[in-house]
Amino acid sequence: MKWGNAQRLYEFCQENDIKRVLDLGTGIGVSASVVALALKEARIDSIEQFDKCIKLADELIPTDLKDRITIHKANAIVWDTPLIPYQHFGIYDKLPEGDYDLIIHDGPSPILEDSKYIDLPNGTIIKLLLEDKIKAGTSIAWDGRITALQTLERYFSNNFFLIKPASNQNSLNILQRKDNPVSLLDERL
Repeated sequence: MKWGNAQRLYEFCQENDIKRVLDLGTGIGVSASVVALALKEARIDSIEQFDKCIKLADELIPTDLKDRITIHKANAIVWDTPLIPYQHFGIYDKLPEGDYDLIIHDGPSPILEDSKYIDLPNGTIIKLLLEDKIKAGTSIAWDGRITALQTLERYFSNNFFLIKPASNQNSLNILQRKDNPVSLLDERL
């Protein structure tokens, strides 16, 4: 996570009442650490596919923050839905159950399949939305990942407010789930 995005995430967390956080893509633990630093009472579930990253995060996350951060290992898999034709997504194969106030969308990374990396748009948010597992009012911090954000905007624009738009393509966008039933509408048709 770039410094400007980390600062933006920290400020957003301090300005909002956030108790539970789902971090999709632990990496080396930057996002989880930023949130834990900003929110003294928050519990953070962080998901990572690579053992190397989990080991680095465990070494780099400050000791005083670790008791509120749980890192979960999950595999990245290919997922698709007939509701969005001709599109495949990378998602995590398992997520912890929870009623989250904030989801940080920064993973999974490319999928290793048959010794080749496949870089697909991240679809975990879309899958959670279709399963009605994102409650109204949940904020989503979207770190770059423009292709996945464009897909969300195309099919699910009626389900989110953009509450903090990014200043450029690689910046953090923050969305909030509207209080309405999940609706899918292809904006291009």
